[in-house]
Amino acid sequence: MMKKHAGGASATLWLLDGSQVQEDQLTAFAAKKLGAGEKERFYRFARKQRARQFLLGRMLLRWAMADLVGLSPNEVRVSERPGSSPQLTFPGQNYLVPHFSLSHSRHWIACVTSSQATLGLDIEVHDPSRDIIGISEMAFPAREHAWLLSQPEAEKMSAFYFLWSAREAEYKLLCDLGRETGSALIVDKSVALDPSDCWHRYQLPKDNLTVVVCSDRRLLTVRQKTLSGFALADWLTTDKKSQGVRRIRRQQDALATNYLL
Repeated sequence: MMKKHAGGASATLWLLDGSQVQEDQLTAFAAKKLGAGEKERFYRFARKQRARQFLLGRMLLRWAMADLVGLSPNEVRVSERPGSSPQLTFPGQNYLVPHFSLSHSRHWIACVTSSQATLGLDIEVHDPSRDIIGISEMAFPAREHAWLLSQPEAEKMSAFYFLWSAREAEYKLLCDLGRETGSALIVDKSVALDPSDCWHRYQLPKDNLTVVVCSDRRLLTVRQKTLSGFALADWLTTDKKSQGVRRIRRQQDALATNYLL
């Protein structure tokens, strides 16, 4: 059972490389695991890539939530809420609804979870062909654009994606908190939400992928895990809840886990 902690907060970042997930796995997931509202939304996607990202995101969300509360992914119920993040429900009345945030970029899908902190997440795959200076000039405030221009040439791409992802993650966090989402100068160390608190920002290492997490509480630990196609295939061919729980426990060798402070 998930419990609140009086001390510092922690979070878990899950990553899924969607290129490792086969089409038949996605088809099976859509047919067997999606709720009615999710299916309705899924069939409205006109672009195949966006529909695929949606399915991968809902796969990862169920797995991440199951890991956090100690259930099988089959026991995590996901309901659509137009204009808001999905609503999660669990069997019984003894589970606190955890916090989560989803993001995707090309074939990568990410989900960050915490039982203690409200979260905002963004990931971005680096694209050397993008006109990052032109985009920065149009999208970022003058101070942030000037900061980007001041970076060494070899570091400009990473700096651009940091700014972009930090803004996206901040926006998601503030929306979940019900706060104003104005144009804050995120190059500062922190931005006050009100006189009594502030948000925190973390950039997590991943080659050719920028990952930024924002939270309303200081995170002492972010545990990073990668969900493999093998573990997904095992889940999708398992319908019994108890077997699903046992297999999650046995799949640790299929997960690459790091600890980031």
